[in-house]
Amino acid sequence: MNIEIRERNVNDVNEFCEFLPKLDDEAEFMLFEKGERNISKERIQKNIESVINDGDMCYVALTNGKIIGYIIAVRESFIRTNHVAVVVAGILEEYCSKGIGYLLLQNIIEWASANKVKRLELTVITENERAINLYKKCGFEVEGTRKAATLKNGRYYDEFYMAKILEG
Repeated sequence: MNIEIRERNVNDVNEFCEFLPKLDDEAEFMLFEKGERNISKERIQKNIESVINDGDMCYVALTNGKIIGYIIAVRESFIRTNHVAVVVAGILEEYCSKGIGYLLLQNIIEWASANKVKRLELTVITENERAINLYKKCGFEVEGTRKAATLKNGRYYDEFYMAKILEG
């Protein structure tokens, strides 16, 4: 399988609009329920432009020209916390456990190091062992637990706060 990792750009609007509903339909541990996310070309276009203009970063993983995963890091906007970026990632299920998440995280870590980001942070449902193992492999550590942070199908789930402090 040939995987390309690159920065998301304004030409990705249509493809990203097709990717997100697929991700929401199948991703057991993502935030959005099926059909909950407001996806429109205009909204995605504005999001892409905002990420670029604000100095944040979004990488996409593609195979055969189709987006199969993404990772985004959004920096805090205040002077005292501008060294912190929140990370969110998602990969279509059939492409999980193939090293794509690792590649996406490595790209975000390299971007963060080059852009004066000292701290990367994220939350992950405590039962999402596959993701937790990946984050730990990339140097993230559990810093705490948010009890009953997510509700899905009438059941509450805890989330871990995880972070990686970058050298330098």
